Amino acid sequence: MEEFLKHFKNHSRAEQLWLSQVFEAVQQQLFPLLDASRGLSVSGLSLSVVSKVQTAFSSLSSDLPVSYRFVSVSELIRDQRTACCSSLSWSSAHYREQARGAELKLPAHKAIPRDNLLLIGCLCDGRAVGTSEGVWRVRDAGGSLACAMLKSSSLWLGRLMLFPSWNYIPHDAPGLGYLELLEPPVCVTLEAMAFDPGGALSEVMSVMRAAELLRQRCGDQVCVCVSGQVSVVCPLLVIRGKRFFCLVLSEEGSSVPVFITEAKHQYWRQCVCVGRSVCISSLRVCSLQGMQGQRVLTDSCQSRLHPHLQNRENSEDPDTHSVTDDTHSADTHSADTHSADTHSSDTHSADTHSADTHSADTHSADTHTDSINDDTHSADTHSADTHSADTHSADTHSSDTHSADTHSADTHSADTHTDSINDDTLPADTHSADTHSADTHTDSVTADTHSTDAVFRSGSAVRVKRSKLISFKGTVTKILNAEAGLYEIDGQVGLCLAYQPAQKWGGGLRPGAEIQLHNVHFIYRSSPFAPSVVLCACLRSSLQITSFSRLRSKVEVSGSHGPLQRLLLEKNLGPSQYLWLCYCQDAVAERLCPRWVRAERVCVVAERLLDVVCDPEHKTQKKRDIYREMIQKPHQCPVTMFCVWWPSTALWSLKQLSDWMRHEVWSSLSLASLLPPSAAHMTALELNSALSWSVHTVQLTDVAPEPLLLLGVLELDPTRATLQLRDQTHTLDCLCVSEDRTAHISTAWQGCLVCVQRCTLVMERFMKSQFPSWKHLDQPSYITHKDCRLYLQLCVDDLIIISPSAAMSRCLMEDRQAGRASAKRPPTPVACVSVLLRLEWKQAVLLRPEPGFVCGAVCLGDAQRWSHDPKNTRPLERERLGDAQQIELHFTGSCVRWFPVLHPGCVYRLIARNTEDVSLLKAKGVLARGGVTQLSSPALLLQPQWRIHTITEELPDTQSGVPEFLSVSEVLLSSSAPEIVSFRGVITQRITLQEDSGSRPRIQSQTAAEEQDVRLRLTVRDAERPGHVIDVYVDLSWGPYTLGLIPGAALSVRHVQRKLSKVCNVYCRSLPVSCVCVTDLTSVCSRSGVAPPLPPMMLLGEWAASRTQRCVLAQVKGHVVCVLSLRLQWTCSLCGSIFGQASCGRTHPPCDSTSAVFQAEAKVVLEDGSADAHVWFSSDSVCDLLKLNAGQWEGLQRHVKVKGHVKVYTRGRSMTCDEDPDDVLVQYLSCLCSSAAVCRQIHLTCRLRAQRTGKSQLKKVHRGQTEFICKFPPALQLQCTHIHTHTSTVSHTC
Repeated sequence: MEEFLKHFKNHSRAEQLWLSQVFEAVQQQLFPLLDASRGLSVSGLSLSVVSKVQTAFSSLSSDLPVSYRFVSVSELIRDQRTACCSSLSWSSAHYREQARGAELKLPAHKAIPRDNLLLIGCLCDGRAVGTSEGVWRVRDAGGSLACAMLKSSSLWLGRLMLFPSWNYIPHDAPGLGYLELLEPPVCVTLEAMAFDPGGALSEVMSVMRAAELLRQRCGDQVCVCVSGQVSVVCPLLVIRGKRFFCLVLSEEGSSVPVFITEAKHQYWRQCVCVGRSVCISSLRVCSLQGMQGQRVLTDSCQSRLHPHLQNRENSEDPDTHSVTDDTHSADTHSADTHSADTHSSDTHSADTHSADTHSADTHSADTHTDSINDDTHSADTHSADTHSADTHSADTHSSDTHSADTHSADTHSADTHTDSINDDTLPADTHSADTHSADTHTDSVTADTHSTDAVFRSGSAVRVKRSKLISFKGTVTKILNAEAGLYEIDGQVGLCLAYQPAQKWGGGLRPGAEIQLHNVHFIYRSSPFAPSVVLCACLRSSLQITSFSRLRSKVEVSGSHGPLQRLLLEKNLGPSQYLWLCYCQDAVAERLCPRWVRAERVCVVAERLLDVVCDPEHKTQKKRDIYREMIQKPHQCPVTMFCVWWPSTALWSLKQLSDWMRHEVWSSLSLASLLPPSAAHMTALELNSALSWSVHTVQLTDVAPEPLLLLGVLELDPTRATLQLRDQTHTLDCLCVSEDRTAHISTAWQGCLVCVQRCTLVMERFMKSQFPSWKHLDQPSYITHKDCRLYLQLCVDDLIIISPSAAMSRCLMEDRQAGRASAKRPPTPVACVSVLLRLEWKQAVLLRPEPGFVCGAVCLGDAQRWSHDPKNTRPLERERLGDAQQIELHFTGSCVRWFPVLHPGCVYRLIARNTEDVSLLKAKGVLARGGVTQLSSPALLLQPQWRIHTITEELPDTQSGVPEFLSVSEVLLSSSAPEIVSFRGVITQRITLQEDSGSRPRIQSQTAAEEQDVRLRLTVRDAERPGHVIDVYVDLSWGPYTLGLIPGAALSVRHVQRKLSKVCNVYCRSLPVSCVCVTDLTSVCSRSGVAPPLPPMMLLGEWAASRTQRCVLAQVKGHVVCVLSLRLQWTCSLCGSIFGQASCGRTHPPCDSTSAVFQAEAKVVLEDGSADAHVWFSSDSVCDLLKLNAGQWEGLQRHVKVKGHVKVYTRGRSMTCDEDPDDVLVQYLSCLCSSAAVCRQIHLTCRLRAQRTGKSQLKKVHRGQTEFICKFPPALQLQCTHIHTHTSTVSHTC
């Protein structure tokens, strides 16, 4: 050190201390790298280092950069955890200016902080440290570090270099990171020239001559030296452990492909770029199998990469869209003509880097080249392991582990062997050149210029276009998905690198980096979930960093294909399908990972969703041939053709759907549309009652212009006794039915990850309002409270299982293996006891005092012990040994979750895990007070940890004791019907009954625990005989809210009380144990396009005589004989009293209401020749009965308002009024009611009213000159519901 410091005697103490540190660093880290034969001492090497540092720091002065600290590679890796930069040539002002400019371009990022560090090391290609990957590495005595450079020279290999300016980018993983060299390195030592051309340069061959040589039948071992301009640089590939890359040299329209296969030449990939001129010596002529004798050039051990013969380094590609003209010198040390290979170390075995053509299972990409390794180079890719496809359930009540049901990838062959592909099978390309000039500024590009040759695939509406090859220059602004190879350029252009091998450490692609792309595919509108313009790189494309980013950004450790890219290669996906797959993976990871789907299984779920939205012919492209993709003209690759805007299916989260439904339920609300035509005649009480409940249904396919897809896990809710669809964003209740119009949902659906393409969105509205009359409907201030209930109506046959539960996997496995034996995975040993049950009846869930319900069941055998969990396997004979026993199952607390999946008539297996005590499943008698056993069946209280599984196999000799459902007609007409009945029907009307005055409706919201005081009147018709209807009064205050009770829904009603009214009308009333289940919503979903069935056509005599089989609703045709009475009045909308000229007529107590409604009622005699009937007409139909137009009806109302009310009735052969018979209005009404316009032939739809009791009467009937005496039964009492103004289709008679 003393000898070294003698040269710096005149320097300050601080500078000498700094020099001492430099000497120690050189002695420890740099001197061991040099060969002893060079004769350099530590002192001499230190002097050279200081000289180069002084020159780089300040070329005009001899100042020493004492503020800079020498850092070793090992120290940088070990201690530097955040990104930093260092530059000897930058001043503080220059750094701040650069940092400010970079931050202004991307405000979301901060500039890399500066640190004064000196870094010196030896440039190598990684073979010396056993990591030969074709990238540059900086090495000292302590370790090595990967580095990226803007431009490099092959002469730098093995040289000791000073790095003036660089960025260090660490990784999340400890001990990993890489360098970005912002300026060319400076050689520290000057050494003697060791020139080794590897062939006489006087024999340099032009590209045109080399192309002619390849077309000739010369020997395969001919060696040549070729000089030309690089037009194509392909990425580095690893095939069967062999690493190589390809470049194409061009000159005046001629081109020759050159394959670089020698391990010691792999670093050349970093030394060549499009537009540079190079000379490569000792190239051999070889042939490629599978391409009809295609000849190429390949390197040999003696090959050398020489500096360019003509200086065309700074020439820009004329086809490149350039934002700024940044040029960089390629080699600042052309004087150092040291041979690149004299310092190269022995060749080490290459790592098995991920190949560009990976595959799952046995995906092969055999492309044999008989020259690349002296004999034959095979391009068989390695197989990627297929992971388990389980999704784990987070249900706290289920201990079942989802089965390892994996949809194994199909075996795909991507062989490009000589016998598999010929020129005839390759599609013709209309482009004669590989590179096309294109202005890629997206603001000025129209759809017509994006691509050509648009076609439609046969039998499909999918539009397919051809992409263009262009060059592009821009700035990386965002990393969309580094693992998937997706980036954003200039804030509006997408970049897809998935079709190239993954670049380790991201290849310098960080936000703020400026890049130049060559031979990339220009794709427009390939996917609605990606930028409109996407540049897609294939194996012929090249990417070059022209300026590294000055901003901090997170860099993920990479180096091999991620699951998305492996799937792309396995399935040969096109760019449109791959972009949708990336969108789908992000959505699945956000909504299901890690609660239900493990991180490593997200891609499997995305793959299965791709199978759902894509047909096989659209999903899979032709087999990929990597050699044709790199060198053949016209160019053909998986990105050449792409689908326009397809797949367009959007994957909505449940939160997104719920928000849309909450907006839609109120934005679609039209109060006037919720009211009947008689709304103008309704009082405030009737009006607000009609508005208290309404429903709005929308098909999932009608929600958005593009197709929608829902993804979630089906789980049972322990608090609301419903089946729910869940993801990590939200939960939606589901009403599941099956195609056979039953609610028999298997327990195996619990925990299944399902995809929903078709369903009905049901939105029920609940409102409390105080509208005085229909005229105030446009004033929302009268709505005092509103709420809604949102849920989905699903058909289990439409659900697509993406990942089944363990129980569902067993069902699917047994279906696939029916009739054939196959090896099964041994079950996990666990002690269990079980018993087979057949459910006989089920009561409703009661919320008070504790949530619970009771079921009746029959034990089909004795309880059995198991060494494993039998789940829903086929029952064994031993399970049915023993006497059948009637028991009651009591479900309380969290056990009420089983309510939606338990159905009378089905067989279940009840399992208690982790026990061998069979007495746990034995029902016991219920003890009353005093120890006396009750006469009820033995009871079994279910525990929360027990499991129930549906047995789908039909068991012989098991006659169910479940009573069959009656029809509505049987409930109405059967004289022997029991008091407690069960029946099926279709809801035609739902009316919310009036609540207690002053009480607020307690309607359950999405976060409420229960609903109270909700009482309904459901009008239910017979599914086969529309004329038979019955009213069912349902009280929902005892249990959870029942989903789907909307008009048009088919339902099953269990255990309701059949009652007779005072006028002998049959109706039903629910009990606390009554169970109402909706079994089908098909008519609800399609009611907009299909008219409801018409009631049957009846004769009055037939209708009156068949009292035992009487229809409730029917059509009749007859003649209006006379009008018995007509009442017209104005009624106070608040109190119902008669409303006079301007005020309500009520005086005790006085009513200050100012709103009134007009009401009318008429009673006529109708006869059709078989009998007569008294038909009542309400306000909305009186106008049609009297045949008055709108103006006449309004004028009549004005005249009535003077007195408040008018009533006329028949007395003898004329009509009169009690108050003032001579009044003009009374006379007008009398004449009108007796006119031929009213007493006419008419067609009505009527409903039975309360009938009068009495004997038949004898009446005279005149027909012409003949008089008949007929016996007439008591007149039917009918209520007109509709007056037909035109001929309607007549339904069958009842």
